[in-house]
Amino acid sequence: MELTTVERIKLLEILPPQGDILSLKIVRKLRETLSFNEDELKLLGTKYEFVCPFQDKVDGEPTSCKNKGFWPIAPKCAEHDILMVKTGQLNFHFTPEMQAKMKEIHMGLQAITIVSDTLKRANETKQLTDTHISLYDKFFPPIPEVIEEAMSE
Repeated sequence: MELTTVERIKLLEILPPQGDILSLKIVRKLRETLSFNEDELKLLGTKYEFVCPFQDKVDGEPTSCKNKGFWPIAPKCAEHDILMVKTGQLNFHFTPEMQAKMKEIHMGLQAITIVSDTLKRANETKQLTDTHISLYDKFFPPIPEVIEEAMSE
């Protein structure tokens, strides 16, 4: 199944974090398949959030350095001259080239079932956004007659 960059990100966001051991192994493998390689991360203009790890005590109270921001590599804190550390957050800049990029994602029957069940639950609980539409349509193709009927109501 070919997925766009946005579809890959959206699918990574909704994959279940819990389940039985077999499902967890399938989800882990699917996450690896959906993940971005170094070249793709460069095309995305990926920047990571870094914070200064410096801590001190002022008037007996612990304080932290307030310096933080998004950079492609770890900068030094200008105030404390130490390398800043990643927080785990990152930002993407979607270039037109990256938005148009498609990747073939191979999924077995169990992976497809996990994804479709997850999308179905998200739909039933109204957790989907407009960015999920193309992904949802790949797992549940719209039936033209149903759409036509719904539009006429």
